[in-house]
Parts: sequence; C-alpha cells; structure tokens
Amino acid sequence: EQYQAELATRFDTFLSYFDVGIDYRVGVTTSTMVPAEPFGDCDAEAIARAPQGGVLAGEDWIDSTDTDGAERFAEYIQVGICGGTYEMGMESAYLAVTGANPGFRRPNASLSVVFVSDEEDNSPGTTSEYLDGFRESVSAPGRDAFNASALVVVDEEGCSDDQLQAGAHPNLRFPELATQTGGTTADLCTDDFDEIVTRVSQTSSRQESTFYLSEFPAMTTLEVGVEEELVPCSDGIWSYAVVDDRPAIVFAEGALPPPGSRITASYDHGAGDVESFCQGSGE
Repeated sequence: EQYQAELATRFDTFLSYFDVGIDYRVGVTTSTMVPAEPFGDCDAEAIARAPQGGVLAGEDWIDSTDTDGAERFAEYIQVGICGGTYEMGMESAYLAVTGANPGFRRPNASLSVVFVSDEEDNSPGTTSEYLDGFRESVSAPGRDAFNASALVVVDEEGCSDDQLQAGAHPNLRFPELATQTGGTTADLCTDDFDEIVTRVSQTSSRQESTFYLSEFPAMTTLEVGVEEELVPCSDGIWSYAVVDDRPAIVFAEGALPPPGSRITASYDHGAGDVESFCQGSGE
C-alpha cells in the first residue's frame, strides 16, 4: 500500500519525461486474476473496490491530452491491498493490452509495462511465453518497442520490519523480464523512490541520456548537435564523461533529447581528458 502512495505523489515527475511531444496512454490494473476471499480487514466491500486483473482501474486510461492526469492517476493507482492471494502480474498485464480494454492499445504504439510488487509472480505461463506474447502484441518496429520494468523486492535483507511483516518476498520473474527487454529493476526495500521514478520514467519514455563516441576526443574540437542545431557545452545541456571505460556524451536530466532525435558529435581523435571538458570546446 505504501508503494501505491509513493507512486501517486510522483506521477508529475513520471510524466515530465513524456512531455516532449510523446502521445502516451497510461493505464493501471491489479495482479488479481483469482477472486479474493474476505480476510483480516479485507471485507467484501474492500475487495470489490479493486479492479479485476486485466481491467483498467476506472475502466479508463490517462493520455497526453488530459489536464487532470496526475489526480486521476493518484486515484487509479491506490487500488488497495485486498486482492487475490496469488499475484499474477504478467497474466494481468498481458490481458490488459491484448483485448480486455478495447481502444486502449493503438497501432504502431510502443509498449512499456511497469510491475510493482513485493511478492513473487504466480502467472501460469513461463516468462519466455509472456515475453513472446508481449512482443507479438506490438506492431511498432524494433525489439525495443516493448520493455518491462520491475519495482520489486530484490533482497529482503534490506527490508524494514514493517515491510517484512507485510509479506515482502524477493521477486525473480519480473526482473528477468526487465533484463531481457532492456528495462529497469529497482529494489523497493533499499532504493530511493525519487531515483526509482526517474529511472522507470526514462526507460518507459525511451529517452536516452548517454550517447557513446567511437573514439576518445580532443576536447577543444568536440562539438555536439541535436537535430542539426549546435549545442554549446557552456549551455549545461550536455557534458563529456567516460562511462564504463568508453567516451560518451551525457545529457542533463532535465534536457534529454526527445526519442528519435538525431544526435551528432564531431571531434578530432585525442586523449579524452574529462577535466578538460568545456575549456574552449563547443563554445
């Protein structure tokens, strides 16, 4: 329940990565595929408030034309904790995007699924079967047209007593799907939630921050362009860095180029000294 509340307050941050002309749709569903029985504080009324798995909360979605998207998301995401005992997130997500919600999916739209769970997934199919199913459901070109991210318990040793008492268990299946699709995996017990939202937002929107160069540059010759327009290093929009022993251009978090943008870099071969960045180059 606390994870739902955390996401509800950060939807504006999530959407900020899409406000670059992306025509998006966002829907929320649950992992309940088998009807829940009353238990503890979960009476029949509380159980009925949560949508069945595969069905979008509010039987609607949020899109790029909505002015009240954050408010509606905060309502939709807080589905409660009175769902079925055996979580089936993969099965629910697959149904949600393959017919359970007519009109939700559009031809040529990419697909991102974000799983949020502190228990293991019990969907009936294998991870490979769902991976193939999700990819087959997407008509947009490219293997990156589908990705999944997993906000799960990675290591229960990092969980608080409250999280453990609430039933926190490591999840293996969602991270496996995330790894195979280039998505993000975050640990609900140890990772900072602001960082989690940033990483998932960037993955889902397909905005890239890091662009690798083929050689180390002579810093005074390095110039970078976005859509044929030269961007001086002094603007603070990008910086030079060595990432995993490779030379790279890294864009600032609030200045990521829109998906599909043409990024160019010209330079002479050189030492690639990070400390010399922006000392006479691209100014």
